[in-house]
Amino acid sequence: MHLCRSLKMFPTMKKALYALFVLAFVCASCGHATLGKLVGSDRDEHGCIGSAGYTWSDARHDCIRLWEAGQYLDNGPQKIYLVYSTDSTYAEIFTADGKRVLCKRVKRQRVWNNKSGEGEVSINNGVLQVYVNHYTYTRKL
Repeated sequence: MHLCRSLKMFPTMKKALYALFVLAFVCASCGHATLGKLVGSDRDEHGCIGSAGYTWSDARHDCIRLWEAGQYLDNGPQKIYLVYSTDSTYAEIFTADGKRVLCKRVKRQRVWNNKSGEGEVSINNGVLQVYVNHYTYTRKL
């Protein structure tokens, strides 16, 4: 009689062990290290999400997408973007090699320059000129 009771309980124990095994497997796979980072979790020190195309702009004090906020110039040795602050006090030059040059506007002029001479932006007679990396980019406005 004792043997009959054990045989009747066996299917119930088998289901319970199977359920415990499945639960353990699911829990172990949730914390697996090879799953990697979630998309969009690559924020930089300013909180900009690089995988979404955002980069920090010192001129705007915000995360921006260059192709949305900047003026594109490609008539030189490399492609550059030019971004102005909302009040036009600053102009920031972004180069294809990752260099960023922040230029401050000269009072009462349409010229922005960098104290170290790394870059300059000017608008004269409807022509935009951007000097960076020893080259002057021009574009008619």
